[in-house]
Amino acid sequence: MKKTKDALSTALHFLKFRPRSVFEVEQKLKQKGVIKSEIEKVISVLKKNNLLDDLEFAKMWVRDRNLLKPTGSYVLKMELRKLGIADGIIEEVLMAQTDEPLARKALEMKYRERNIDYHKKAAFLQRRGFSTDVIYKILK
Repeated sequence: MKKTKDALSTALHFLKFRPRSVFEVEQKLKQKGVIKSEIEKVISVLKKNNLLDDLEFAKMWVRDRNLLKPTGSYVLKMELRKLGIADGIIEEVLMAQTDEPLARKALEMKYRERNIDYHKKAAFLQRRGFSTDVIYKILK
């Protein structure tokens, strides 16, 4: 059983590397053997000091993901769910996303000027989480 001070320093160390979701911090503290009441105190302190915010975390995740590896809404939704983000926040964040330009960017980054057949491009975009409507619109 760890004290609040130890749990807080563990959480701060965990947050040092990249922003995290509340779920990720909770899981890390559970893994370290911190009891539930202490975890709740630590989460409360982190939220009060604006070090933990699922909405901002989700916005950052989507922005950074699409800069490095453009991804469709479906895959992003699954990733955010895995990170413990609530469905309401996911919907709010993904509402601003337009998949068509991201799919074009993904194709550009992957294939540049190479002449690749339709099916290979479609399969690539589908794996990246783009809808069939977006894939058809871009490849026609």
